[in-house]
Amino acid sequence: MPGHKTSHTQLERFRLIDSLLSSGETISFDDILEKLRSILRDPALSESTLRRDFRYMKNELAAPLEYDAKKYGWHYTKTYKLPSSGFTDDEILALHLVKKLIGQHSSEDFIFKSIQTLLEKISPSLNLDEEKKAEPVREGELDFEEADSKALTIYDRIFVPTRPKPVLEKEACEKVLFAIKNNFMLDFYYNSKWEPEERHRRIMPFQLVLDEGSLYLYGARRTEPDNPRLFNLSKMHGVEVITSRSFDLPPNFRFHEETEQGRFGAFQYDDYFDFKIEFYGDARKIVREYVWSDNQILEEDSEHDKSILTFTTSQWLPVQKWLLSFGGEAKPLEPDWFVAEWKEIVRKMAKNAE
Repeated sequence: MPGHKTSHTQLERFRLIDSLLSSGETISFDDILEKLRSILRDPALSESTLRRDFRYMKNELAAPLEYDAKKYGWHYTKTYKLPSSGFTDDEILALHLVKKLIGQHSSEDFIFKSIQTLLEKISPSLNLDEEKKAEPVREGELDFEEADSKALTIYDRIFVPTRPKPVLEKEACEKVLFAIKNNFMLDFYYNSKWEPEERHRRIMPFQLVLDEGSLYLYGARRTEPDNPRLFNLSKMHGVEVITSRSFDLPPNFRFHEETEQGRFGAFQYDDYFDFKIEFYGDARKIVREYVWSDNQILEEDSEHDKSILTFTTSQWLPVQKWLLSFGGEAKPLEPDWFVAEWKEIVRKMAKNAE
């Protein structure tokens, strides 16, 4: 009924429906509804709510629900176990948020699609804050789409915008994962930022690194196990697994050693640098809203309307891109070589603007 508040959760209803039908009986829709009203002590539980529950169990949880026209009731067509029976409502909400975050980049690669499929299987719909009446629907002819559109969940109140998605070579991700699982060597061609032409690589794949929707492979050549590097899967072509050649993981196989305190994503360099950057205008507000490095110090200079951020990190390249994103509202002060590179980039930008 309009404005009706439930004291139970949708997960509880799923469990009760499952327990009723797991007996193997064929039960009418009205009987299921009455049993739920009685057990949950909620006489106002609506038909539209039960229709919505049936729809979700059937379409999202793969419940083998089927209507028997001869017996005028619902039953399971095969043995079935309700997934996620151990989750609380808050955990279910968290799963939905994870699903949204995973889908933020709309990636078509194996990793993200597999995670989304898994989350679809284990994440039941969320508890409704309000129940709304639906038009009567005859037994066995549940209008699931219409019923679902008549009520909103907390899930509808949370939005995650889409982001750019990586362009990956078909099956590249599956091959990389297969090689990682079995410690097989990987063969591929790579177009590096630091080299003018695409080059052949054969490396030991250590880890798959996920960063803002992009996928990276962390690995090293067999002849240089102590010099691992990152490879962007979007730049890898002709990926092949060398199943005849395996390797043992070296002690340094993990990306991002504990000494790295910068929070600028998938980038790691051998040397660490002390950065000092000035911020002005709106950039000052943005800098205050995040922790950019675990060792950062933020100083406010109100007299000159500026903020000064100092921190130590090896991640100089993403720091450079981050700094440039502030336009004229940020200026590096240290280290000297970083300041010189920034000035050169600004000069090129100014020349391109002519």
